[in-house]
Amino acid sequence: MLQPTLALAADDKDETWYQIEIIIAKRGDKVPTLEAFPFQPAPISWHHGRTLAHFDPEVSDRNELENVEFIALPADQRILNNEVQTLANHEDYEVLVHQSWRQILKGNKAIHWIDIKGDYTWAGHQQLEGSLGFSKGRYLHIHSELHLNQFPTIESASSRHTKQKFLSDRQSLVPIIETRYSLIQRRKMRSKELHYLDHPKLVLLVKVIPYTPAEPILEAIPADEPKLVDLTAPSTAE
Repeated sequence: MLQPTLALAADDKDETWYQIEIIIAKRGDKVPTLEAFPFQPAPISWHHGRTLAHFDPEVSDRNELENVEFIALPADQRILNNEVQTLANHEDYEVLVHQSWRQILKGNKAIHWIDIKGDYTWAGHQQLEGSLGFSKGRYLHIHSELHLNQFPTIESASSRHTKQKFLSDRQSLVPIIETRYSLIQRRKMRSKELHYLDHPKLVLLVKVIPYTPAEPILEAIPADEPKLVDLTAPSTAE
């Protein structure tokens, strides 16, 4: 009777640090697809999770990057910079999100969800919204609930900047999503390998690598360091 309980306790102790990195890009309108998507889809929901903490190199403590979970890592700490540059240079793709962070995954299959948002906002929605979940059992798994929203097209906009300003200024005029493209999958992964999740309109690249956190740096005062004593201060001794 004790064996299942002991096995569960062992799984709970199976904690491993990982660095997780994701790239999400959308395919250009010129890329053909035979898949049909509903017009003006009904509202949906997804698992809402943790928002990554912003790291400001000017004011944030860089030591936190080494041993604190769920901090968005700066570019020099990321491992897929070459891949994101390749996508950015390709005219058929537009990179919407490139994020990396570190976290602990336990071997109990619990899913840790991370909120994902990207690009401009229209009528209370962002062009990309949803979440990604990560879990660990016998294998690592990624759970994707990503939604790419297509908003009303502004034909008179002469540039992307002009269109985004128009959408931002007048987003309450047409509060609808014309079409939604959803990437909902569960994929088994291996650490240290780059995984590719394909979709007619979205591309998701994921890499998970084991990580060893650094020991926190403590600033200790040497015991033999001289201290100044104020001789004019009243004594508290009785």
